[in-house]
Amino acid sequence: MSVKSILIAVAVSGLAFYTLGRYGHDIASREAVQPVIQPALAQQQPPQAPAEAVPAPNDVAQAKAPDRPAAAQPAAPKVDETALRYFAGQGDTRRYEAELARLRALYPDWKPPTDLSSQGKGQAGDPELERMWRLFAEGKYGEVRAAIAQRGSTDPNWRAPADLTAQLDTAEARQRLVNASNARQWEQVIRLGTETPAMLTCASVDALWRVAEAFVQTGKPERARDAYAYVLTNCTKPAERTGTMQKALATLPENLVEALLSQEQQNEFASIRDEMARRHIGKAADDPTQKATPAEIQRIEALANAASTPDDAILLGFYTLHHDEPAKAATWFQTALARNGGAKAAEGAVLALGDTKKYQEAETLGAQWLEAGAANRKAYLDAITALLTQEPPPRLDRAVIERIVKTVGQDKYAAGAGALGWYAYNAGQISPAGTWFETALSWDRGNEPAAYGLALVRERLRDQAGLRTLVAEWGSRSQRIADILNPRRPRSAPTAEHERQTRQMPAAESAHRRPTPIVRSGPDEPIAHDAAPEPARRSDASRATGGNCGGGSSGAAALQRGWCLLNLKRPVAAAQAFEAARRGGNAQIASDAAAGVAYAKMQQGLTAEATVAASAANLPPARRKELSTLLLAEQFYAQYDAKDYNGALITLSQRRRLAPETTDLMLMRGWSYYNLGRYDDAAHIFEALYKANKSPEALSGLTAIRDVTKRNAQ
Repeated sequence: MSVKSILIAVAVSGLAFYTLGRYGHDIASREAVQPVIQPALAQQQPPQAPAEAVPAPNDVAQAKAPDRPAAAQPAAPKVDETALRYFAGQGDTRRYEAELARLRALYPDWKPPTDLSSQGKGQAGDPELERMWRLFAEGKYGEVRAAIAQRGSTDPNWRAPADLTAQLDTAEARQRLVNASNARQWEQVIRLGTETPAMLTCASVDALWRVAEAFVQTGKPERARDAYAYVLTNCTKPAERTGTMQKALATLPENLVEALLSQEQQNEFASIRDEMARRHIGKAADDPTQKATPAEIQRIEALANAASTPDDAILLGFYTLHHDEPAKAATWFQTALARNGGAKAAEGAVLALGDTKKYQEAETLGAQWLEAGAANRKAYLDAITALLTQEPPPRLDRAVIERIVKTVGQDKYAAGAGALGWYAYNAGQISPAGTWFETALSWDRGNEPAAYGLALVRERLRDQAGLRTLVAEWGSRSQRIADILNPRRPRSAPTAEHERQTRQMPAAESAHRRPTPIVRSGPDEPIAHDAAPEPARRSDASRATGGNCGGGSSGAAALQRGWCLLNLKRPVAAAQAFEAARRGGNAQIASDAAAGVAYAKMQQGLTAEATVAASAANLPPARRKELSTLLLAEQFYAQYDAKDYNGALITLSQRRRLAPETTDLMLMRGWSYYNLGRYDDAAHIFEALYKANKSPEALSGLTAIRDVTKRNAQ
């Protein structure tokens, strides 16, 4: 096949790709499903595809190639092996394999030469041509162009090898496509792929991936699926095939990923199926109303048992914990801890031990991880609340009591203070019990169980004035507190039944849900504590049976529910909970809730509303600075995507006053200057980044600037 015929085939395929890329949805509705990307140089396909595979109108083909022979049977084509021999001689394995794949795709009947040590006929002893190939291999495409032009001017009879010019055109187009992709100019990516289908082959799978991403970003996931399917149909390298499925899994809806899995060869996508099973189990771990299939569970169990890492064991631990199998969950978490699973494994183990009523084991383990993070402290506090209220009560060492007291005081944990109050009350230490109940109320003014306990304490101490004040405050909200002044009420000490009525504590709920941030409010002074009480008979703590994030109408409960929902990626419901906390909580809760609303709005992509919510939050300076920095970054990306590059640069300058500019943001600053035509400013940014870390993205930016300034100079 002549070079001219090949170029004609490329042009026709390019037009077909353009048609399918721009109007693919309409075509898909009228025809059987065909791959979107069908480059003329597809690996393992003849250069001229059948008419039904690449629909192209005859008049378009004729317009592009008026002198094309009509049904000619070309002789065996002469293959330009210059590049192949050069790369082999240089030991450049990657480029050699890419060139070999390209030639095989272009010439299916061609056989590679067995002797690559010498140049092809007519090429031996041409040092200038070798220098051109060397420059090409180094990516110095501009210098190659200059060398070709210079030699052509000194030797009018010399022509650059067609293979060199074709590869040079393709390489430059690929570079422009990479630049457009890095700048998130998705329509430009699709246009470049349409105009240069020769680069969309197995020799450049990265270009195919970038085109697929562009289709996803422009709302055409089916077209992206077709691009990935092209790789799986035509390309054979295991790493590229697996990488393609990983890209698809990260960007496509699951039903489209399932369709691609059908092209698996010899169980090569086992890791992809593993990851999909992990996703399903993870979603079901977050939402107990969902369930993973037995096959998925068995698959991950086998991986967890065979592994030496803790991740799968932790995943299965939370799944079984939230699906009423705490004993199995405890086993998985212990396995994860033995594999250095860290704080997350310890958190799950404490929750699982609590659910199996092994409270003292949970306290002992949880105490070792108190400084690991808020989630670990919350799990510990839930465990000790249940520990102090179980029946029969345990006999605790003084060191354990002191540790519990210290942690409850540091975190201002109202439910834990109330539990210590009941522990002291049943031990006959009435005055310390009253102190703990008062402390619980100072941290949560809506804590009815603590108010009831305090009323009983004042009754025992014959503090009638204090009791009447408490009943006046709580009588309309709690019938059992109002009944304390009823003369017909039996005058007996609280029993286990009283305990079952009083312990509707939010702390006990979290053993059945995802960990939530600890709410801290009330006085900052440390808590005074009398001698540790001896244990008395107590009943088991009640457990929440409602929604995954608990209930409660108090401001503190709404705040906790909001953080929980935010962790579950349910920002709309989280915002509603935070708004309820703002209306029903004290000043500190209202401030924390305002910050929560801001985070929820950011999670929804509502940057402007998040900014308004943040302005209403009365936060400490450090936290306000952190929130403002995050908001400005989100605002910048929104402005950049809206092509408001001037506004984006102003926002970046505002953010830089609060925090140093990250490498990613500096790169985007450079592309903002580029899109505004401020090429000198953009070059300054890209050069600084390239000098700092040899960033390939910065190099792409410099190449883009060189290309556009060269065009403007012509």
